[in-house]
Amino acid sequence: MTRRRLRLPEAIALFATAFPALGSQPEPTPADSPFAAMRSSVHEFGHAVKRGSAEFGHRVQHGTREAGHQLDSGMHQVGDSIHRWWHGVRSGVARA
Repeated sequence: MTRRRLRLPEAIALFATAFPALGSQPEPTPADSPFAAMRSSVHEFGHAVKRGSAEFGHRVQHGTREAGHQLDSGMHQVGDSIHRWWHGVRSGVARA
């Protein structure tokens, strides 16, 4: 078995999956105990990680889509420039 360090995205994924499960366990202690407060904060942390992950995914998706549109627009401009250049070359050769 190889040993490797746990990377940050893997750690976040681990927290996102483990903490909500811990927060949903049945509560054997009184509601005002420190354990109940810890479980509540773990549950809130799990929700915060899920929200942050979803928001990050939406930002990446939006950024990727925007970059694709910019690339497409840039490629069309390059194609138009090459077309105009080639038309000029052909016209120059035809006149000569």
